[in-house]
Amino acid sequence: MTLSDMILRVLRLIGAALLVTGLAFGVLWWTGKPSKDLQGIWITNGYGLVVQITPFTIALHEITPVSCLPSQKLPAHIGLARRLAGYSFDVKGDDLTVGVADVIDDIRAYRVDALPDQCLHGKMAGPLETFDVFWRTFDTHYPNFALYGVDWDTRRAEALAALADNFDPKHLSDVMASSVRGLEDAHVNLMTPSGDFSPLPPAPWDKDQRAFWQVTDSYLVSERQFIETSGIRHGWLENGIAYIAMHHMETEPPLGQAMVDEAERVVAQLSQTYADAKGVIVDLRTNSGGSDPVALTYAGLFSATDWPAGSKRTQILKGYMTPETDFSGRGSPAPITAPVIVLTSSETASAAEIFVMAVRELPQVTVMGENTTGSLSDLMVRSLPNKWHFTLPHQVYASVHGEAFEGAGIPPDVPYAVDAEGFARGKDTMLEAALTHLSDS
Repeated sequence: MTLSDMILRVLRLIGAALLVTGLAFGVLWWTGKPSKDLQGIWITNGYGLVVQITPFTIALHEITPVSCLPSQKLPAHIGLARRLAGYSFDVKGDDLTVGVADVIDDIRAYRVDALPDQCLHGKMAGPLETFDVFWRTFDTHYPNFALYGVDWDTRRAEALAALADNFDPKHLSDVMASSVRGLEDAHVNLMTPSGDFSPLPPAPWDKDQRAFWQVTDSYLVSERQFIETSGIRHGWLENGIAYIAMHHMETEPPLGQAMVDEAERVVAQLSQTYADAKGVIVDLRTNSGGSDPVALTYAGLFSATDWPAGSKRTQILKGYMTPETDFSGRGSPAPITAPVIVLTSSETASAAEIFVMAVRELPQVTVMGENTTGSLSDLMVRSLPNKWHFTLPHQVYASVHGEAFEGAGIPPDVPYAVDAEGFARGKDTMLEAALTHLSDS
């Protein structure tokens, strides 16, 4: 066989391999493309999104009555959308349901014949138009103006007057920040080149969390352990008491898996490690939240069965909410049955509050500390025409008893203030009080 024959044979083999690979990829792509009943244009009930599904792409747009901004664009493959972006799509009756990984309830959307006019005939946006997108997003989706005593229409008039003759970007960011003053909500944030702003500053003692953790860790009688995929540190305290500090309610699962999958593995690991504990202290004092389903899965560390934990509603339009969606704590196969104390502070926020809302319904759990932050809603993340970003809450949560905790926070069973001076002296007085409470119970 000549050299040219050998090269030709190799090229034929490579060509055949590429053909087989291409055919296999084509079959996989064909089986994952959106069905005809999914294809079309859909507008969500609440959430301010347009979902456009074609045979080739899945595109999301953020909309207000005056704007339409591209949000995400994915290949039109249902499996890839689920595995890589966490979205699932299904048609139920006349509605599209959009499942979002690590969010409690599905998003509902209704079909329309065409993209909204603002998506087809958008105009360049200057400072006044940019502020209008910001204002209208809050006007449509934010449910807590009355709670904080803010007249949003007045804020609009004040802002437009301030912007009338000064369009400097720094001035625009200052005007936006001023417009949300008084909305003391941890989920209200404005991110601009001038810096990030929230009308609810953190507690003064929460500036150096690692120093806080070092003081608490000094009470451990075993080596401190850290679960890298979850942000959980843990160890043994005196008298057979387990200490579990949850820094946030998120996990880092393997590619293609949901955060809840990893949370279940974490619960199994902790259940095995502390099966013989005489008591458990769960520390949420610096937990700023994350995923509600992860929080509800972690709550199952202390229950073998699911149990009612609360409900949520989403604001669709100004003054209009979706019906209540109930949610539950998620039981685990081998829960810890010992008495539990959950430590909270004014910095215990969002999904961490969902954890508290769930476990406070369990008979062996006592909540000790301060009222939580009072920012329970999921976070709506939005863009502005000038590429700035902002966030706001758009939901209202309630306990199984009908209690609402927005603004006020979830009250503890045993009130105990964070002792910043104690930490400065190397003492965690709240932890000591929890240990005493467990030994007396």
